[in-house]
Amino acid sequence: MIRHFIPFTVVLWVAAIPLAAQEAPLVKAEIRMLAFTPDLKQKEVYAQDPAAAATAASVRAPVKSYLNHEFSTVMLKGRKIVFTTKPDRASLTRDGECIGEATLPDGANSVILMFLPGKPGAKARCQVMAIPDSKRAFPAGSYHATNLSPLPVRVMLEQKVYDFKPGQVSLIENPPTGEGQQSAMRTFVFKDDAWKQVAAGFWPHPGDARGLLVLFQNSASGAVQLRGFDDIAPRAPLPEQAQVN
Repeated sequence: MIRHFIPFTVVLWVAAIPLAAQEAPLVKAEIRMLAFTPDLKQKEVYAQDPAAAATAASVRAPVKSYLNHEFSTVMLKGRKIVFTTKPDRASLTRDGECIGEATLPDGANSVILMFLPGKPGAKARCQVMAIPDSKRAFPAGSYHATNLSPLPVRVMLEQKVYDFKPGQVSLIENPPTGEGQQSAMRTFVFKDDAWKQVAAGFWPHPGDARGLLVLFQNSASGAVQLRGFDDIAPRAPLPEQAQVN
């Protein structure tokens, strides 16, 4: 007997979810807020995610004149944060209530945000510099140095030379020391085709802690100056690129 089989097709209907409609995981970041000058510190500062829903809550994140172990945790859809003087979402667009904004570096979820004076005529009163704060990016016993001045700067620690172009960010790891675990420091600027000394002193070795160094031009005198901030030993609060769904 010959049997005849009738072919048939099974159609499976799959509910496809467009990629654009899928919710991207939130980025969890821990931020510490630092005022470059005492007049920029402020207790009532709120971190807001500009990409979040209109009902999203803000996070209180005071700007302090020092660094310690305290931080604020923010949940972000992207890497951008806007800081306002009021906690409500409308403060993102109200005149005079935007303090500044920052974009977190890729892969960084532990960050120091340094609040600098704003540019003349800008909507925000501050510029915000983001400094990765992980053990790998900013290890114990190091200085994180930034040259915000328009001139080349040279820092000598003992006999070791560290040169900084305008805008350059560098890490000074395990700086050389002399007697008493201190570094003899001299700072120079390159002006009128010559290196001119602008500062001298002694720096203690950071030990298990760290330090922030900022070279900048004084807006009143035009002189290049150096400002330093002591920091604590690096924490390990989150793995790199931590995300939550």
